Amino acid sequence: MANFGAQTSFFYIFRERELVYDLFESATGTRMMHNYSYWRSIITRNPIFLERVEGVGIIRGEEAISWGLSGPMVPMFGIEWNLHKVDHYECYDGFDWEVQWKKEGDSLARYSLQIGKMAESIKIIQQALEGIPGGPFENLEIRYQFITKKHSPTFELTKQEFYARVKALKGELRIIFIGDQSRFP
Repeated sequence: MANFGAQTSFFYIFRERELVYDLFESATGTRMMHNYSYWRSIITRNPIFLERVEGVGIIRGEEAISWGLSGPMVPMFGIEWNLHKVDHYECYDGFDWEVQWKKEGDSLARYSLQIGKMAESIKIIQQALEGIPGGPFENLEIRYQFITKKHSPTFELTKQEFYARVKALKGELRIIFIGDQSRFP
């Protein structure tokens, strides 16, 4: 019985830990790996960090283009480019935000660009949250939780080609569908 009591008290600790994790998650957005924006001000002004990244690893725009760098790399070399703005991607035109780019091309520019992109992302998220209408909602996941098999739609592709590009983590993802009046592209 003594062992059972020790196990029970051990599980009480888990309950308390979960409450603390809930607080961390509210503040940082993650459950286990806690990062917080205090690091930004500590790193950005740190003389040791600046000495190690400023003027280091410089790549110019012409080099970036000739090497075929794309996606998140392009704005780091003085090229003001963002697929969201150029292709009027998804609903991004409905938000107030700026394309982030740097002209220095060094490691500090790459770091600063990513920090700027995060700040712009926060602006977009805040605007999106403000635009969510109030009122009742329905949790469709609960309604359909017992459906185990989803059927694929049956359709016929017309005889044509379709090209689209979307933003992906390492650059643009280009998609080409070629239809031949069958169900399979």
